[in-house]
Amino acid sequence: MFICPSAAKFILVLRLIYSTAAYKQPFEYINAIESFANAFTNPTSVINNSIPSPLSEDVVGRIDITTTFVGQELNTEYLFGLFVEGASENTTQLIGTPTPSFTTQSLVIEPPVVAVSLVNTLWYPTIDSSFPLQIDLFIAFDNDMKIVSYDAILRRWSEFFNYVVPLLSPRIAQELNVTLDEGSNSTATAVAEMDVCQMSTQYCTSENQVYASNDACMGFITRIPFGQPWEGGMDNGWCRYVHKNMVKYRPEVHCPHIGPTGGDMCIPRDYIQVTDSVPFNNTLL
Repeated sequence: MFICPSAAKFILVLRLIYSTAAYKQPFEYINAIESFANAFTNPTSVINNSIPSPLSEDVVGRIDITTTFVGQELNTEYLFGLFVEGASENTTQLIGTPTPSFTTQSLVIEPPVVAVSLVNTLWYPTIDSSFPLQIDLFIAFDNDMKIVSYDAILRRWSEFFNYVVPLLSPRIAQELNVTLDEGSNSTATAVAEMDVCQMSTQYCTSENQVYASNDACMGFITRIPFGQPWEGGMDNGWCRYVHKNMVKYRPEVHCPHIGPTGGDMCIPRDYIQVTDSVPFNNTLL
């Protein structure tokens, strides 16, 4: 079928208009990013439903040091609940609490995708210290300006972790009444052993039980490698520590993650498979 050049141009214009009709103005994306950043630095507001969730129902998110999370409920638990539960503890936590402020270092808008780099500080109340952490994000928004896909990179997380943990060690040793070797993972392992098993004993009961006893849990966490800071989605103690804060929300979902099998979260992963996978519903191009 022959289409004259003028008709072809008209069709192209219609396609362009149709494809961009749902896109918002740049300031709307800036506002959406600010809303998300404010929610991240005040996670209780999302968990308590005092503000609308910035996430779509079918959101898919990936965090480089952990893994991929599918759906609003799961992403809410990991993006916000993790920090709420950690902040409620009166013992030293390996993951700090976001402070209620952030700095935008860079921002690029190509609707409906935004690339942004934010700097927030994580507060460790038991040593009264805060440390900056930079987070790079690629975010796709839907027509309602809800986040439908995000890819998050915690820049220099390994350096952050290795810098902070030795500063926490004296306080942790005091809390646990033990002597810790600051030159190894003994500090992190001791905290993981105590906190993971406490959560398991308290919430993973009846049909959700994953360890025969608290002693069995502590023995298992001690035997397995703690893992590297970037291995929060692997079969190790660090991954189980990350997931322990979500157990109280849905024990039937999260107890396996801190148990011996690791569920579908704390498992061996193939580097090539992880690198080649594209889990998102909406493109980030």
